Amino acid sequence: MNAEVKKYVSNTDRDIYTVSNIPEEVIAVIFAYVSRSSKSFRDNIGVVIQEEQLGRERAAQFHEKWVLNYGHSSVAEHAAVHVGVERVSRHFSSLLELSNEYLSFTEYSQRYQKPKKGDFYVPRELGSHPALKEEFIGLNNSLYDAYARINDELFVYLKDTQPVPEGVEEKAHFRALEKVAFEDARYALTLATFTNLGMTGNARAMEDSLTKLLSSKFEEVQTRAQEIKDEVRFSVPTLVKYANENEYITGTREALTQAAASFANGTNSTGGSPRPVTLIDWTGRGAPDAEDAALDKVAGTLLYEGSGASYGAVSEGLSRMSPADKAEIFRESVEKLGKYDNPVSALRLVGYAAEFVISEACWHQLLRHRKTDWFFQDPSVSHGITVPPNVEGAGAAALLVEATQASEEVYGKLVGKGLPESAVYAVTNAHNRRVVGSFSLWELYHLINLRMSEGAQWDIKNVTAALAAEVGRYHPALVAPALKRAR
Repeated sequence: MNAEVKKYVSNTDRDIYTVSNIPEEVIAVIFAYVSRSSKSFRDNIGVVIQEEQLGRERAAQFHEKWVLNYGHSSVAEHAAVHVGVERVSRHFSSLLELSNEYLSFTEYSQRYQKPKKGDFYVPRELGSHPALKEEFIGLNNSLYDAYARINDELFVYLKDTQPVPEGVEEKAHFRALEKVAFEDARYALTLATFTNLGMTGNARAMEDSLTKLLSSKFEEVQTRAQEIKDEVRFSVPTLVKYANENEYITGTREALTQAAASFANGTNSTGGSPRPVTLIDWTGRGAPDAEDAALDKVAGTLLYEGSGASYGAVSEGLSRMSPADKAEIFRESVEKLGKYDNPVSALRLVGYAAEFVISEACWHQLLRHRKTDWFFQDPSVSHGITVPPNVEGAGAAALLVEATQASEEVYGKLVGKGLPESAVYAVTNAHNRRVVGSFSLWELYHLINLRMSEGAQWDIKNVTAALAAEVGRYHPALVAPALKRAR
């Protein structure tokens, strides 16, 4: 084997090895060659290296032919890109994180770090409205002052009500309380507040994400997406070549916006249940016994995987089993489930859909669960606010309410001037929004395990508990093991 290849693989004599120090587009080509070449990946590395400049030109030619012209998009999944995204609004970060389920993110947390005054996005279109721009800037500065006051009052309150635990140093305890204060004071900040993210994804996911973002109705989203594309092209120039604004996305959005506006004229857009979670669909809905219908799916699949029988034979046998017997099969599938284990895949066959009315602060945590399909409305001030219990306890609720009222005033002025896209940046973390999530029992187990644990933030912990209670109304035996594991 070419000695040069040793620079790019972890070993040259074993069946399993890693590939590194090669441009991402070239890696994608080398991996793609396996479907057309009898040579090993290592041999193909040698061929590509010998031909030209680590294969960049060959890679471009390959991708032009097979990925772009023939639609073999899976090839692009072998090229990974890491991107730093800084000083973007919280509104943008949410749309970026929702743009493709196969992208991975780590975001600056307002729960653990105190943002700086003046660090917020000002919509570019406000440049044509100087008075409104000045008011928008004034709002964000005043809300930061409210945030600082709430934070200070919270910290004093927490020190007075939460004594230093035995065996814990006072400094460490106060640092922990400081983070709790940050966590609750941030409800006064707007979605214009800057955040930072680290993003990793394969080129296929990146292109899909960029296409959606470049087709956004928000100017910041379009601008930042173009900047991301420009930077990503250093690593995978050919694979994101055709990430552009998409007429299908923009045209469909315009048509559906008009349809929704006509529909809204005859409805009460702020009506509905005030509950944080309302289950709107579930496996077995309409059946005499919803849980038994769900157990049929899980137990049937588990028996199919282990029996060697046809699915028809399994279904016939399942029809003769009692609900208790099926519940026992389910119990055995989750009984040994540890805190860091994923449940069996059969749980993915049981599905739910729920509407959430939750704070923006909670939503920005919940949206990171990308195995849930999310359908969401734009941020607004129409659905009330969430006041953190500690803010109530500290006597600082009036400060938060005053901050949200100031936000609503500016929001209303921006909408009134025909600037709804700018208005969303005036919405605070305390304001509620409506979203619908479609998810499986498998994902519910993950949510409960992560978001109902001891260290979970109170808002999303309460919402997840409400979700578990809603599901438990129809599938109590299916939810019970997850709740037991979360304790």
